[in-house]
Amino acid sequence: MHVVIVHPEQWNGGSDRCTVALIRHFVSQGHRVTWLTTMIDEYWKNHTFDGVEIREVGLKLHPGDWWSQNVALGWHMVFSNLNPDVAIIDHSASCVPMIKWRFPQCKILFYCHFPQQLVTPSRFFLYRWYAKLIGIVEEELFGHIDQIFVNSNFTATQFCKVMPNIEKNKVRVVYPPCDIDWIVSASERPVSRAQRAKNETYTFLSMNRFWPEKRLDIIIEAASILKQKGYHFHVQLAGSVMPHIPESRIYYEVLQRMTEELNVTDMVTFIPSPTDKVKFQLYQQCDTALYTPPNEHFGIVPIEALDQRRPVIVCDSGGPAETVLEDITGTKIAKPCGELLAEAMLHHMNKRDWPELDTDEGYAKQRHRLETEFSTRGFCGNIDRAIAEMMGTLEISSSEPTTTPLVDTIVHQPTATEVYSKPQQYNKAAHSRRAQA
Repeated sequence: MHVVIVHPEQWNGGSDRCTVALIRHFVSQGHRVTWLTTMIDEYWKNHTFDGVEIREVGLKLHPGDWWSQNVALGWHMVFSNLNPDVAIIDHSASCVPMIKWRFPQCKILFYCHFPQQLVTPSRFFLYRWYAKLIGIVEEELFGHIDQIFVNSNFTATQFCKVMPNIEKNKVRVVYPPCDIDWIVSASERPVSRAQRAKNETYTFLSMNRFWPEKRLDIIIEAASILKQKGYHFHVQLAGSVMPHIPESRIYYEVLQRMTEELNVTDMVTFIPSPTDKVKFQLYQQCDTALYTPPNEHFGIVPIEALDQRRPVIVCDSGGPAETVLEDITGTKIAKPCGELLAEAMLHHMNKRDWPELDTDEGYAKQRHRLETEFSTRGFCGNIDRAIAEMMGTLEISSSEPTTTPLVDTIVHQPTATEVYSKPQQYNKAAHSRRAQA
């Protein structure tokens, strides 16, 4: 089988790691794999993509303009010598009509990280109108796709809201993979906080791109609040600084100035663009991970923290609201707010134990959940099943219902038992826990 993967802009985010997982999976299955992209970041310069034909179509387009980039990649396919059986596309469906016209037998699977019309940058007035037009035709384009995967229940809800006319039996929720053993093979295996030397100072780690929507500013605000109350701790702000995108570089500089203005330079350390090996060493050194973006489409950091046996603080929205279990694998705050984050950070500093992360017996349950719902094996298994269904090579049991629910959700998440929405409520809950201890 010939599989063509259309993924513009290979950076180092969750969608990019999905692409790498797909490439490695299809190559291991002996399929012919062709990858079309507009650029590959230097982060991957030492990575060997054995067994895949890479066609990097260099384009001088604004980063994030996936509509135009996938149009260009679609035209490249039209005039190429490719003859794909399956095309897997993400970010934008703009190339779908060309692929369906040129290769009518080709089946198309689209992995939707988020509808493009809902991620319109606010930086350019004209681009906002441009994206508005994209939104008008986006639903029509998705109507020609054979199978649609979305990366979380949150994304599924948003997708169905803006594209109500898409056949619901095409849409299913499949979490992206987080298998990192191949990345950290040179470093130590994950150990719990109870199995390593205790940090002299409680250490928080934020692992995220330096980007305004990630709301890293509330971490600095929370650090300032706690410092003024006399608490001692350390915050590490680690993540990618993307030199090609002005917003990333500017935001990084803004955060640095913010630490000076709020007088927390002694408590906050910046670690720009760490390597994967350093990244997971930081996880192992920290006591709690921080993940502050609201309405994140999925959010790979809470899953990495779970893999590394660290509790995490997240906003109670988007994908993290599904993947983090309240007071079991982490804490959720109602909105991105420095005061709420400070309360949650204080709760973590006072909480002695996280049994399902710190003990081997407790972690076995979470490890099973990780491997079942967030592994490459499960992710690629869902991809294989979808392709078999599209190609007509999978026998569907006659006992299965002929109708489907609104969204075929492959994974079901527990509901949080408690969310800290107000500092007063949080203080009372935290006080009661300490009294019981």
